[in-house]
Amino acid sequence: MDLFAVDSDSESYTGTSDSEDQEECEFTYSDHAQSILSSLDESIGKIDDFLTFERGFLHGDIVCPVSDPSGQLGRVVGVSMFVDLETNSGDIIKDVNSKQLSRVRSFVSGDCVVMGPWIGRVVRAFDLVTIVFSDGAKCEMLLRDSELLKPIPPIRFEDAPYFYYPGQRVRIAHPSVSKSGTWLRGSWRASRDEGVVSDVDVGLVHVNWITSVTNVWGNQSASPSNFQDPKNLSLLSCFPYANWQLGDWCTLSACLDGSLGTMDAVKSCFSTEEHKCNSHMQIDFGTSRSECSQTYVVAKTKSTFDVLWQNGNLSLGLEPQTLAPVSTPGDHDFWPGQFVLEKLTAEEDAECQRIGTVRNVDALERTVNVKWTVPVDSDIIRHGSSPTEETVSAYELVEHPDFSFCTGEVVIRSALNIDKSEADLTNGTMTVSRESLDTSSGFLSCIGNVLGYKDEGVEVQWASGAISKVQHFEIIGLERLLDNSLGSMNEVHTSVDDEAEQDETQHESTKNALEESAEDCTGSLRSAFLFPKTAFVFLTNVASSLFGSQGSTSYSSVTADLQYQIVKTAELHPSAEELSEEKQSVELVTQIQKPQLPSENDIKRFDVVVDCSDHHFVKERGHENVKRGWLKKIQQEWTILQNDLPDDIYVRVYEERMDLLRACIIGAVGTPYHDNLFFFDIFFPPDYPHEPPSVHYHSGGLRLNPNLYESGKVCLSLLKTWAGTGNEVWSPEGSTVLQLLLSLQALVLNEKPYFNEAGYDKFVGKADGEKNSITYNENAFLLSCKSMMYILHKPPKHFDKFVKEHFAGRAPDILEACSAYLGGDLVGHARDTAYISDDGCKNCSTGFKIMLGKLLPRLAAAFSEAGITCGE
Repeated sequence: MDLFAVDSDSESYTGTSDSEDQEECEFTYSDHAQSILSSLDESIGKIDDFLTFERGFLHGDIVCPVSDPSGQLGRVVGVSMFVDLETNSGDIIKDVNSKQLSRVRSFVSGDCVVMGPWIGRVVRAFDLVTIVFSDGAKCEMLLRDSELLKPIPPIRFEDAPYFYYPGQRVRIAHPSVSKSGTWLRGSWRASRDEGVVSDVDVGLVHVNWITSVTNVWGNQSASPSNFQDPKNLSLLSCFPYANWQLGDWCTLSACLDGSLGTMDAVKSCFSTEEHKCNSHMQIDFGTSRSECSQTYVVAKTKSTFDVLWQNGNLSLGLEPQTLAPVSTPGDHDFWPGQFVLEKLTAEEDAECQRIGTVRNVDALERTVNVKWTVPVDSDIIRHGSSPTEETVSAYELVEHPDFSFCTGEVVIRSALNIDKSEADLTNGTMTVSRESLDTSSGFLSCIGNVLGYKDEGVEVQWASGAISKVQHFEIIGLERLLDNSLGSMNEVHTSVDDEAEQDETQHESTKNALEESAEDCTGSLRSAFLFPKTAFVFLTNVASSLFGSQGSTSYSSVTADLQYQIVKTAELHPSAEELSEEKQSVELVTQIQKPQLPSENDIKRFDVVVDCSDHHFVKERGHENVKRGWLKKIQQEWTILQNDLPDDIYVRVYEERMDLLRACIIGAVGTPYHDNLFFFDIFFPPDYPHEPPSVHYHSGGLRLNPNLYESGKVCLSLLKTWAGTGNEVWSPEGSTVLQLLLSLQALVLNEKPYFNEAGYDKFVGKADGEKNSITYNENAFLLSCKSMMYILHKPPKHFDKFVKEHFAGRAPDILEACSAYLGGDLVGHARDTAYISDDGCKNCSTGFKIMLGKLLPRLAAAFSEAGITCGE
């Protein structure tokens, strides 16, 4: 029954049961809803199919097969594009090779350009517009203001990408504009105020100069003017034919353009009774002939792609619907032709580090076939016979920081190699000599774009148009060069700023000491004896550090009398209203009397110790000027930690520095960090708890987690080192150090740390994300094993005994897990052969087992050296 029929008969209701009507309406509505949803699904499917068909890729893009998204990856190395073009009159030209297209403007904002030895970016290009008037006169105008010419309705292209285009009717805003132009035919007349745009090009370019080739080579030169004639500039671009998109404007080469009648645009513009075209396509403006160029709009694109896969195979002419884009390749994905470095351990000599070229990759097993390059002057042979080619684990390789180049990257020829002759892969032989650099055009052979890797070298298209293969050490990446320069500048500024800040801090400290010494200390002494030993020692050291550094005998002699003076101004000068608060504070501290030193068989989870000399924040002086409520808050934190610490977190606080704390977290079962120890140094700032504590991670120079950096930085929203909302950010009223430690344990050192990386949470459950997560876990466990060796060799103060006892108890479990991993179990799931990862993986990779096999003997030796018996 139709839904509308039911509605129309509703007035003739004669007593039919409500339930029957309700069931009928529900059934009818259900039918309509099902129909609507079915149509919606079908429409969405068609849209998805269209978008898939129209999906485009560029050179260098990383892709994977749609049929196997968790398999090997590929890199686009070739694009073949054909387009359909729409003319001004609405005609369609089909299947035009994109290599026959040209841009309407020779330069646009963002273009990279070369002039002599200088490289720059186009900030803005100013139009040079040619106008044909009704009487046949013709004029060129350089326009720095788009308001100088006004379009005359009807406007054919409402969403035109440019202010002016051929065929556009325009009115000159003021006669003086045309008077200053260049008259190609006829002479200026004030009455000529309307015309048709016959041609548009760039007449002036504003360039932001980046650097000079000679500057890179060590010879400084002054930058040219920012405003340049486009004739002096060379466009630095590669693969322009692969970048066309729907709606782009373009022109055609002369051989194709002539067959379309280039006069159509002008003919349609002058369609009034007084300006009609004759049969010979001439405008009846006397005897002159219009010369209007034709522009087209890209109406459709169709592309096929050549893909170089990680295993070295090359697939030609793949359709876009068979490929899926990969936005987040793994950290250990390598490509044929890529330059890599062999990872070294702390014990190995950096001079022995080998450089290699990737031949092929087994993406599933994480193994890489590498051809090693041994330096000519190197007489050091490592790993026995040091084979030329070797299959190694992907986990023992890193991308070469200086010799790895991206497709399209701008590079500069090294000064040491400009005299080298090379075989040009396209144009015969190209020789670059210092004599050729005497002219500006000579530098066009020293600046280029990377096309890709080729035959253990790098293929480059130079600004001169020539293409050649060079060795990796013959070129320098522009972006890397600029990054290094910026880093050096930042280091200089940071050094200067640090010195200024240190001087200012010292000045403020001296000033505060002089002010404090002049005040009466009776109030502070009245409360001094209410505090237990830990607070007493802490405050004594505060005063000693403050006054003892002044170098004055008079101040030193009164240190004993003034040892609590700094606390008086900051905390211990209670008013009548605060007296009850002070008593509560005393009670809290009393509960945390310094525990007795642990016995030989007793390791306390919470303990108060002395000697903070190896603490990362020991040089911080903020505790000398703490704000009101600071001491009470620290005492509360101590109470919470003492009472509520879980079994796998250990904390040490310091008698002499209540602003410092050290914590140890044991890696949880089921994670790649299982059985390892993670140490964090914590500092309470003077305005704590209004600001979160500062935290430093003892990394040992290893990056085991996206949130834990080699430098020791901890990235966490609770610390305001990352963005967050709600309970994720620090709250002065509710947040505690215990919450911080539990967050590190549960949110950072978790089962799938890969997804901790910013923005990667959206890949949870997706094939490529889960595959990368498994790879990340494998590498994280390898690094965790190295971290164990580092901790055994250099345990933090006050955890020496704990470290040894912990690993003595866990070593058998750790080695047994390693044995299970060598047997194929997934990381974090040793002896659980039934476990299958979210991407369907059942076994760890061969590359992981290769690295673990090399690492395991060293780990067992580290246990043995620490006096830990590991058995066989």
